[in-house]
Amino acid sequence: MMSKKAELCLIIERRIGRKVVSSTDFVWLSEQIMERQHQTVGVNTLKRMWGYLGEGKVETRRATLDVLAQFAGYKDYATFCVADDGDSSNPIVTRHLNTKTLEPGMMVRLEWLPDRVCVIEYLGNMRFVVREAEHSKLCVGATFLCPLIIEGEQLYLQDMEQNGNPPVNYIAGRHSGVRFEVIEK
Repeated sequence: MMSKKAELCLIIERRIGRKVVSSTDFVWLSEQIMERQHQTVGVNTLKRMWGYLGEGKVETRRATLDVLAQFAGYKDYATFCVADDGDSSNPIVTRHLNTKTLEPGMMVRLEWLPDRVCVIEYLGNMRFVVREAEHSKLCVGATFLCPLIIEGEQLYLQDMEQNGNPPVNYIAGRHSGVRFEVIEK
């Protein structure tokens, strides 16, 4: 039977869409945790957690386990440990944006791998228009509905209309999720 720490590592790998197997991966993961959780988990701590350093059984501080569990979408490590493995439903505890809290005219910058960037303007009633697009299938002028943007998760766009085509639903960041920033004017 897999330990809870090993299970947490696997869940994190699923969440980020890649295996963590090299020094570069651990540096990248540490940066992602800082970016999404605004908390530091050191590269060597992550390497020990994943067993990369081969130091045998190493105790991980509870605060570190809490940060990693939050990164995986749980309230804390205790909540992760008692979660029903068959239950894939959890409250959203990661950084997110309820678009109803935006004011019309506010801009949001979206990024996803490998090098996609879009700046969208909020029109009201959960509707957006694309104002800038780089390396994306989304075109400037495209409109869509989006009630919620969750850091590190796929972005679902409803009723996207662009180039005079009929409305379609669209997913951005399918493999690695999206990052967002509200642009202050």
